[in-house]
Amino acid sequence: MKRVIKYVLGIGTLLILSGIFFIGAQSHYNQKEIKIASKLCLENGGQPTIIRDYLALNYSFSCQKN
Repeated sequence: MKRVIKYVLGIGTLLILSGIFFIGAQSHYNQKEIKIASKLCLENGGQPTIIRDYLALNYSFSCQKN
């Protein structure tokens, strides 16, 4: 019985750590995408408008040209 509990805790810990890693990776790549899009918008004479949540998992981007 103790062995089963250790396996379940080990698998649970692995799943939690994997979830944290994937959320962090998604946030990182979304941040990079937002920075690149903003830079390109500014270079083309536009004004970037960005709406995002805390980890940038959900965001909206638009470029308004003057």
